Amino acid sequence: MKEKINASIDGRMYPKEVDKDLNSKANGLFGGGIGKDFLQYLESLTTNSIHPAGTGIETLAHAEGARWIVAVIKKRNELGRRQSE
Repeated sequence: MKEKINASIDGRMYPKEVDKDLNSKANGLFGGGIGKDFLQYLESLTTNSIHPAGTGIETLAHAEGARWIVAVIKKRNELGRRQSE
């Protein structure tokens, strides 16, 4: 029987167990303590940063990429937390 492949939150295709493992690892790293504090720091640098009018497209594209990465980490962290409950 062929292993089921899921579309992941990052837009890639993984077997269900690989996806669950990534979520679990994200929660292990960022679910509490130092990792949680560091994730909040990353969020302050990315999601909570405002770019003024006239900011170049290259800067905006870079900022959006960084925001996307932080959003993926946060979502995997949340999914990993739910899995462990």
